[in-house]
Amino acid sequence: MTRGPADIPVIETERLILRGWREDDFDGLFALFGDAKVTRFIGGTKDEPATWRQLATYAGHWMLKGWGPFAVTLRSTGETIGYCGPWDPAGKALEPEITYGVAASHHGRGYATEAVHAALDHVYEALDWATAISYIDAQNTASLGVARKLGARHDGDAMLYEVVPVQIWRYPAASALAVDEGRAA
Repeated sequence: MTRGPADIPVIETERLILRGWREDDFDGLFALFGDAKVTRFIGGTKDEPATWRQLATYAGHWMLKGWGPFAVTLRSTGETIGYCGPWDPAGKALEPEITYGVAASHHGRGYATEAVHAALDHVYEALDWATAISYIDAQNTASLGVARKLGARHDGDAMLYEVVPVQIWRYPAASALAVDEGRAA
């Protein structure tokens, strides 16, 4: 047996495991994409077939580029609670980003900040990125809080897919990456 082109690493943090996608991640991903409140800044809700296609897209990104968003799971239970990682679909924007989302039932516990921090470490160390950004809707206060907590700075504006206005938030270089442990996101 030989391995395919995507040898997906497993990243462990204090409370999370970021890993490649599996079919049994569907329910956790649907909990996120089926929630109008969570998805209002990322294109709205997805039904089950659209969520399945999103899961396949995340998995396929790894096959095509050799990197992509990870499934974010809880170390304590194995439950899939979201996605996070490098993302660069064709036609989206000017440069790859760190994308992320966490199901509403897990908001306010710092999981997004922990996952993004791990993803930043990954892109700086394993992918040798010199810089990293996230595209964030100006009204998305939760994601803006994650970016700020990780030291990101507003670095202009962009249009995703030529129609969706967002702000560009640039994270510090690997050597300067720090987390303000006093606030949870």
